Amino acid sequence: PLGDFPRLDMYWRINCTEHLLLDVRTDPTKEADSNSAEQQTRKKDNGRLGRQRSVTYSSGVGADVGRRLGAPHMLSKGAADSTLVIRWAGSPDGRLLVGITRQGVYLWTLKPFMQLSSLVYESVDEFGSPVDIVWKDEKEAHYDLRSSAGDSKVVATLFVVLAKGYVFELAVYKRDAAVLEYEFPTQHYFVRGPGEGKGVPALGLAQKRTYRLPGTGAAVCAAAQSTGDGAALVATRVHIHRLSWTGALVSSVAIKDIYDNPLAHISQILCISCTDAEIGIYLFSDGVIRMHKTRQNSSTGSDLKTVLDASTLDAADSTHKYTVMAYTPASRMVAIGTTTGDVLLYSVGAHTPDVASVGRIRFSHDRAAQVSSITWTADGLAMACGYTTGHVCVYSALGYELNTTRLSAQPPADVHQAPVPVSLLWVRGSTRLCVFSECVLAIDGTLARQQADMLPFARAALTTVACEGNTKRVCLFSDDKVFLNFCEFDKSSRNLTGQQQQQQPELLWHVAHIPAEYLAMNWPIRYVAADDDGKSVAVAGAHGVAWYSVEMRRWRMLRSQQQEESITCVGGLLWYRDYLVVACINHACGDSPQLVFFARSRPLDTTSEMHTVALEQPAVCISCHNSILLVLCRNGVLYQYAIFDDMDFIQVGFRRQIGFASVPEIDPMRVRSLQWVPSALFDSQPAFLVHQGTTLLVVEEQQQQQPDSAPLRASVVSDRAELTITSGVNFGNMHSTVWWFGGSQLHACLISLEDFMDGGTRPLLNNGAEQRRRREAICVRPEFFPIAVSADKGMAVGVDQDWVLDDHAVAGLSRLPVRAKLYLHNILDHMLSAANESDQDALLYAACFEHLEFFAHAMEILLHEVLVREMDRATTASKSTTTTNNEDVVILPRVIALLENFPSFYEIVVHCARKTEAAFWPHLFACVGGPERFFRHCLASGRLETATQCLLVLQTLEPSSVNEANILALLSRAVAAKNRPVCLEIMRFLGMAADSDADMKLVLEKLKRKQVVQV
Repeated sequence: PLGDFPRLDMYWRINCTEHLLLDVRTDPTKEADSNSAEQQTRKKDNGRLGRQRSVTYSSGVGADVGRRLGAPHMLSKGAADSTLVIRWAGSPDGRLLVGITRQGVYLWTLKPFMQLSSLVYESVDEFGSPVDIVWKDEKEAHYDLRSSAGDSKVVATLFVVLAKGYVFELAVYKRDAAVLEYEFPTQHYFVRGPGEGKGVPALGLAQKRTYRLPGTGAAVCAAAQSTGDGAALVATRVHIHRLSWTGALVSSVAIKDIYDNPLAHISQILCISCTDAEIGIYLFSDGVIRMHKTRQNSSTGSDLKTVLDASTLDAADSTHKYTVMAYTPASRMVAIGTTTGDVLLYSVGAHTPDVASVGRIRFSHDRAAQVSSITWTADGLAMACGYTTGHVCVYSALGYELNTTRLSAQPPADVHQAPVPVSLLWVRGSTRLCVFSECVLAIDGTLARQQADMLPFARAALTTVACEGNTKRVCLFSDDKVFLNFCEFDKSSRNLTGQQQQQQPELLWHVAHIPAEYLAMNWPIRYVAADDDGKSVAVAGAHGVAWYSVEMRRWRMLRSQQQEESITCVGGLLWYRDYLVVACINHACGDSPQLVFFARSRPLDTTSEMHTVALEQPAVCISCHNSILLVLCRNGVLYQYAIFDDMDFIQVGFRRQIGFASVPEIDPMRVRSLQWVPSALFDSQPAFLVHQGTTLLVVEEQQQQQPDSAPLRASVVSDRAELTITSGVNFGNMHSTVWWFGGSQLHACLISLEDFMDGGTRPLLNNGAEQRRRREAICVRPEFFPIAVSADKGMAVGVDQDWVLDDHAVAGLSRLPVRAKLYLHNILDHMLSAANESDQDALLYAACFEHLEFFAHAMEILLHEVLVREMDRATTASKSTTTTNNEDVVILPRVIALLENFPSFYEIVVHCARKTEAAFWPHLFACVGGPERFFRHCLASGRLETATQCLLVLQTLEPSSVNEANILALLSRAVAAKNRPVCLEIMRFLGMAADSDADMKLVLEKLKRKQVVQV
């Protein structure tokens, strides 16, 4: 289930690429026992260099063999070596890897990367050589790979499609013999890496059955269907057959009914299921995609299918051809690569077979490149794309580029061009991306060799648990580390002396190394949660929990491995004051789902007195707001609890439960986060903010229910939301703010105190054009991927990796720059533009940020953007003959009135004027009473530097007779105050303003007569 996979959508490179050894051999158990001279040499090298990241003990047969690039995933008949892998397929849970060659099937484990088993056929003349392989996509896609003696349990099923129309059913089973033992020249202590504590799983491959496809025609490809009972789709050159996993033929469709081109064959299949329909998307060898929609014949209750449509996807765009496809059921999105390097995104309806375009991702790093491979993450919130130029790009679900890596060929570097990624696979935990690529050896492109690379990434903790602590600061985690950045952009907010403020860097990364003994048995890390103060960080892996104290710089773990294996965190974890709340399955209590509360002040122990709350079903997600704890379970029921704590005592009381089963838009297994809509009426009229896939919804109770109406109603806030952040910090008349990132812009919705008292949903709902205009007015383009909102500083914070990394580059913390974007001016612009908002609300909101050192800069941005917008609007209106839009409100006077309440008002206006065009000055200074009046106020208040900066404005807008008196008055004040820099600046201005030396002498004579200066 999706609850067993980490939720993720942000990835940044953190280390150099790990090169893997592709070692195709027939029997790893026999070769592991061999004592060849080459193997002994390798063992000695391992003892000198330490434990390798990629472990193998086989001399093996090299994978550097011939291959034609003109036939992707198919081996040319002229190739003499049969060890070249022609198709890769990863298991649904990201633990295992299968590859097929012309004469065999090979099984690898991805952590560590090692071959486990193989099936090699002496002859392929009778059945044909393998052309494709698919895994049975289990509903519970989490294989138990722990070996036990005498246990031959089948853990997975595979279908291998053969060229002559046969299908082999293979089983992945447990076996007794160990595959790998660590060996060193001398006995010494060594630490096992993440996920290596239980050793290499003892798995084997076995052939169970052979099926003959009906009809004639060579088989070309296959795909797996994951919905319902599941099925495998096998395509020949004539038909598409649907087979059950027991080998029964379910249905067949003629290819000519889908695409009538006898010269083209199907190269890839996607099977997507809706509530009562199915969509088959077929990629043909000539670069054309056809969709085949079918629906269940419910009137007869039979298994017959009725064809709804057979059409070409994006037929209007004929500038490109399609190369590869990938589908994710988590977010129900399809990504399609093209020959021009573009990736097209489409969304698929959950109830109706509708396919809608979402966007287009353009490749911009090199010359025109074809998309060679695409793969989605487990939760469908990010994807990796490989290009023929050797680039591997990671994008968010809506197309934001997170990272780009350029591959280089492994030694020997005798290749003609960069490796071409032909297959991508996210390893379990989704912190590593396995890239299988080809290298051209000859200029004519007839030969190639294969290589495998592992790219490490760091992920954002916000997407695992949407708790308040993760939204306040940048928190990343990798395979074995947690990275914290406290976003201290404002030096005045720290408790530092003046010397410390100069020496201390503004951005600090705090790195916490997760204990190796915890990772060895419980890798990968699935949930990470920081507390509100940033003093503690909790992590949960495959089993157990651990938390880190930032102040003490030490970890706390459960007392024993038995205690760790007794609980499995499912649904998330978070901090409530001094308690760690874990939604888990307690194996010590009969695998019962529970909420467990661990006190921060006590040892982490499951045998001591800890508070637990029993759940009916395992949790999908949890959230906490003040003392309200919300738990959404897999059965679609939301449970609300009230928490009461006092010193070392905590009590959790059940308040109510709400069933989401009546809301067809909500699928509990696809929900990423669930939060409450801030409301004073939450107890009587609850409303929830549900983030599902890339859609943000508000679920609330019906006000006036009809006799047959559902008690709950779901309204879409945005269909382009990659992350959601709720900031509950009160500023002035604003109670809270809801943020969501839509792929390019960060949108915000303000919930005022009035809205809070009325229920809180009114600003979020899209009711009417006025509500839509007011809501869409608050948008920030951060130019990076935001993963936190520092509400007390008025900025959004994120990580930016906007350059191309070589695969050998170490992308450490210096390559993870933290960026910030001020949004204070956007909020104030929205508040002043709204007709029903008072200036007093904007003033109260702005006053909460006056203490920040960049407050004046934010106000300057506000004034500049409003001035430019209104001047551009006036220029456009003067050139246009049509009437102006009444919704375009002139708010510059309101902005000036707001700024006049702050001491830095004069500096803000002058700095804004100096950075804008002189044509804008009349409109700007008309709102402040004129340039001379503004200058006199600066002079009267003793702001000599600000008044000096106004001289150019005075010279431009006022007559020379007025300017002379103002300059003399300013110079007199500066001389009296003995402000030498201001005097020099005035004299420099006079020298620049004088037309000639005679005019300058005349000015000096006037100053001498008035006894202002001495010549």
